[in-house]
Amino acid sequence: MIVILSLLKRVGILLFAWNMAGCSVYQAVMPAGALEQAKSERDRGYLAYRQQNIGQALPSYHRALALAAETDATSLKADLYYKIGRAQLKLQDYQKAAEAFTEALRLQDPSDQSDRAVLHNMLGTAYQKLGRIDKAREHLNQALVFRRKVNDSLGEARTLGNLGLSYLTQGRYVKALDYYTKAQQLFSKQLAAPAHDSGTILTNIASVYAEMGQFHKAIEYQQQAITIFEKADDQAGMASAYHNIGYIRSELLDYPAAVAAFERAIEIRERLNDRFGAAETRNSLGLTLSHQQRHGRALEVLNRALQVLQQLDTRKQIAATYDSIGSVHARMDDFAPAFSAYHKALAIWRETDDRDSMRITLGNIGALLEQNGQDTLAIVFYKQSVNVTEQIRNDLRVLPEQEQKAYLARVQGFYRSLADLLLRQDRVIEAQQVLDRLKLQEAADFLGPVRGNEDTAKGITVLPEERDILKNYTELEHQAIQTGLALAALRAIDRSQRSAEQNRQWQELNKQDRTLQRAFTTFIESDEIRNLVDQLSREVRTQMPALAQLRPLKDNLRRLGQPAVLLYPLVLDDRIELVLATAVSPPLHVPVPVRHEQLNRTVVGFRTALTHRQSDVTEYAQTLYRWLVKPMERYLSEIGAETILYAPDGVLRYVPLAALHDGRQWLAQRFKVNNITAFSLTDLETRPVTEPKLLAAAFASGDFDFTIGDQHFDFKGLPYAGQEVENLAEMYPDSLRLMDRNFSPDAVIPELNSFNIIHFATHAALVSGKPYESFILFGNGDRVTVDQVKYEWSLTDVDLIVLSACETALGSVLGKGEEILGLGFLMESAGARATLASLWSVDDGGTQVLMNLFYRQLKLPGRSKAEALQKAQIAMIGGDLEASSDSARGVRLAGGQQPIAFNHPYYWAPFILIGNGL
Repeated sequence: MIVILSLLKRVGILLFAWNMAGCSVYQAVMPAGALEQAKSERDRGYLAYRQQNIGQALPSYHRALALAAETDATSLKADLYYKIGRAQLKLQDYQKAAEAFTEALRLQDPSDQSDRAVLHNMLGTAYQKLGRIDKAREHLNQALVFRRKVNDSLGEARTLGNLGLSYLTQGRYVKALDYYTKAQQLFSKQLAAPAHDSGTILTNIASVYAEMGQFHKAIEYQQQAITIFEKADDQAGMASAYHNIGYIRSELLDYPAAVAAFERAIEIRERLNDRFGAAETRNSLGLTLSHQQRHGRALEVLNRALQVLQQLDTRKQIAATYDSIGSVHARMDDFAPAFSAYHKALAIWRETDDRDSMRITLGNIGALLEQNGQDTLAIVFYKQSVNVTEQIRNDLRVLPEQEQKAYLARVQGFYRSLADLLLRQDRVIEAQQVLDRLKLQEAADFLGPVRGNEDTAKGITVLPEERDILKNYTELEHQAIQTGLALAALRAIDRSQRSAEQNRQWQELNKQDRTLQRAFTTFIESDEIRNLVDQLSREVRTQMPALAQLRPLKDNLRRLGQPAVLLYPLVLDDRIELVLATAVSPPLHVPVPVRHEQLNRTVVGFRTALTHRQSDVTEYAQTLYRWLVKPMERYLSEIGAETILYAPDGVLRYVPLAALHDGRQWLAQRFKVNNITAFSLTDLETRPVTEPKLLAAAFASGDFDFTIGDQHFDFKGLPYAGQEVENLAEMYPDSLRLMDRNFSPDAVIPELNSFNIIHFATHAALVSGKPYESFILFGNGDRVTVDQVKYEWSLTDVDLIVLSACETALGSVLGKGEEILGLGFLMESAGARATLASLWSVDDGGTQVLMNLFYRQLKLPGRSKAEALQKAQIAMIGGDLEASSDSARGVRLAGGQQPIAFNHPYYWAPFILIGNGL
């Protein structure tokens, strides 16, 4: 799986307020000669900056700063630091940019609120790029204060746009749209608002819709932006818009239209002498041409972009282009040049400490080696990719610079490829670690950034022989970095200005560079690497180096005080890999030959039989049992397992394990089942609460209809939900009961941490692939979004949160189940230890019965959440409803006359326990 680093690349994201109002006015008195020299150097630097030659602009700015250092020209120094910061932003050295803007702010006249607003705005931009979102918003909000004080509505709109970008970077699309819309409204009120601003804010709104997958809406906004740019003859704006249309058309797989848009953007940028912009668009064009199988033409375009970027010395863009060139060669199955290009990219990522891009190129190298039949070496590089991801997860605040959704989907593919190769080599312990981390990465697909902990930051075990292989590779890479830096320094000097010694160095360094490229290409064929691979192949057969990693897992399972196992199914194209972790043995694994198409058909058939209460449900249930449980039956019996901690993968997340059937009985009658989001993030030792305190709320009456995105919702009250909450209030006398209009966010949210069980009997929807359209409906008609729960709720004292209504863990379209995994992570990230939610739209009366049974069991001393759920399910299967309310026996089918029999899994199986239910 080769990942394209730069195909999905937008431009036109709003970075407002490039010009400080007082940038050319110097009040201080200084010697005329020094003043003229400083101004001359400043002007020279600014001219180079305008020509996109940042490598020449910065030295001029620094020379001007040195001239001003011996004077009291404070405003000049402030302006130069501002210009330095702006140049560093162009070079994507955001730390140096932030330092320069901070110094400019320190020197700036405190009474000049307009200029201070600009500097706070730029600092906000720099910190946003560094991933320090709180710091970014602190400065942007300060800029907002200053701009409002001086009645700078235009500046206010620009800062609102930048605040929108800060939310877009976090994947908080609804919040980003809110700020962008406010900015757009302010721009529309400004008669003198520059067309560039009005058009660019539309471009940014289009970018949000593109991220949300609403591509046709994104194109609509881009076309509006083009109309504004054309009317104002804003050629730069038009180029950005056409580039973005190319990106959107690529996402829609409309490659001819994408190529046409990219070529239009390049044409405009070349006319404007925007060499950098034209090169960036050529990068995207080249990759699109490669998608059309026009690989030769793609390489021509990418190499032309590379030549310009090398002249401009923009290191990260050079690396991205090398990565693109590598990807095209990989598609051509041309191993040597692909390997060489990837290594050039990787050397620059390490030089610039760009870990987000580094993990992509490492994964691409792994995929290339796998494609070339070098599976053992591929594992080494896949591990590095995964481990870089895990190292940065602890301080992850923003999504990467690449487009968020596409990026995350591709990164998790490396985890899956690594697990696949490890299992093929029977390296089960390492594979189990990867499966744990895979759950985290997939949760990020639904929720955006998901942080890890100290355990996940350790990453996947790297064996001694793998370390030796990497040491050999790193030595080559270090030489390549040093050679590359020296070449870049000489390249920045015009050929006519180089000395004889510099020309000699140029020749020697080029020779070294060619030698290193040959060394990289022959790296995997060297005797030393071959010997290490052979030794590694012998070593991994024993799995001894990884046993230390197994011990915490076995100890945790042992401390549970009950026979429990962890079951990890990994869905691959041609099979399901079952991994079983126990307290008494190394992880076991069994491959089950099932094509994913056959699995998908069976899951759909099973869910149809469940939700339509069909009698053939047991046929599907037994088929899934043969695939998921029977291969491990012997081990489960030997261990005497009573609890299955279940970490389902992909489409299996839509299947309640408890509803599988072994031919004699349902799995719920044999095992307690607890879905876990990731073992490494679940504290399995937590015990049941001794003094349950319940907040119970219901939407029992009323009617609310609304539209979110392209979906229309019409929700009516749930009559049995009211009775459900009344019953719970009787069972838990000290509970807080909220109904209908009293069930509002204002009434509930401040009370959340005063209770350890939260029960919401209301509608909710988690939409597959669209967390920004997902919500919980409150009884007064208000909706709380996933975004609000993640960032604003605190559930640190909550042991269990129950969402007892329709499809609260599932949207209407089956995907890969990220929304189900995401629900558990969502509540866990807010502090809750476990969540109970449904996989399909449940009968209102049946839910009331199940909930009454569940809560009566939960009240019993020492009863865990998983055991309470199992006991409730067994009671419904057996028709033993005495523990429920009397009204349960009188529930009738809608429009029918006969009482419901609750033994069909439609009634008792939909609710799954996610998180720590032990």
